[in-house]
Amino acid sequence: MVPPFASVETLRLLEGFGLTGSWSWGFAENEHAWSPGLFRILGVPSGTVRADYRLLHSLIHPADRPSTMSPASNQHAGLLTEQTFRILRPDSTLRTVMSRGEIIVSPTGRPLRAHGVLIDVSDREALAQAHAAQRRRERAIFEKVRAFTSTTAIYPFRTFSPEWLELVGLLEAELLDEPTRPVVATERRHWRDYGCECYQTHQIVHTLPTLTLANGETVPYRMVMIPVLDGQGTLEHWTNYIGPVGLPVRAAGPMLEGLEQRLEGHHIRAARALLDWSMADLSRASGLSFSTIRRLEGGGEALVPSSRHRAIAALRAAGILFSLVEGSTIVVGKPGAA
Repeated sequence: MVPPFASVETLRLLEGFGLTGSWSWGFAENEHAWSPGLFRILGVPSGTVRADYRLLHSLIHPADRPSTMSPASNQHAGLLTEQTFRILRPDSTLRTVMSRGEIIVSPTGRPLRAHGVLIDVSDREALAQAHAAQRRRERAIFEKVRAFTSTTAIYPFRTFSPEWLELVGLLEAELLDEPTRPVVATERRHWRDYGCECYQTHQIVHTLPTLTLANGETVPYRMVMIPVLDGQGTLEHWTNYIGPVGLPVRAAGPMLEGLEQRLEGHHIRAARALLDWSMADLSRASGLSFSTIRRLEGGGEALVPSSRHRAIAALRAAGILFSLVEGSTIVVGKPGAA
């Protein structure tokens, strides 16, 4: 049975490399589903056993078995954190996998189902294949809609991504001399001054310049640059999104991490209000204590990434969306809300 959160086409593309498998577990019906790729990773022939999360958990090497992945805890936690551990297959061979999952909850905070993905990273070659597959996917997106994401380690820039150079049709040396050269002349000074101020103060840069592309077209673009901090609160790198204005921006990976670091207590309170949740509801949905939720909303947990991440993950799972408007303002929304 194909897990309900993934289409057959998506599974076929992702699992064609033999590296990925996915699972789901509906709590009310106690309904389990594994993708074909998960059977392969676990070393269990498809059709010989019934999909069951408890069986998946039993195949984790005893020395690596994390309590957060236990069947009991999954029905109460609000987040399944990213972890790496070994799978001990029935034939006694070992595979190393990365795991990522989440709990879906009802608007009242009741856990409904869990789903997740395992990625086989047993050797460097497999990991390289996974990275190559991701690069091919990103390249396909760029070729189709001319949008891409990249990472910049420092500012002022010393290098530019290949996609940016291809998009604007300029040499890196030309951009080092004038980074805003692709922006039409009438807007150049405005966006240069705005961007410099945001970069120097480590604020989100969100601009809507008109760019001159390599083919000579002038097209309105959205450029979002989000600073990502390390565990000590020091700037680690910038994650950038560049795409036509009409495309929706979906934060993921480092971009999502950077956006989450900017969320404050009032964002969490606003999200709760849209869900008609109390602090106790968010506590149950996230698996955090009531006092932690209260400190998060008051700003007292600003430097505890794990607590903030669990609270935000629970809100996202319940349908909350965090997005950017022009400038660096983060807005909170929920589809269908008045």
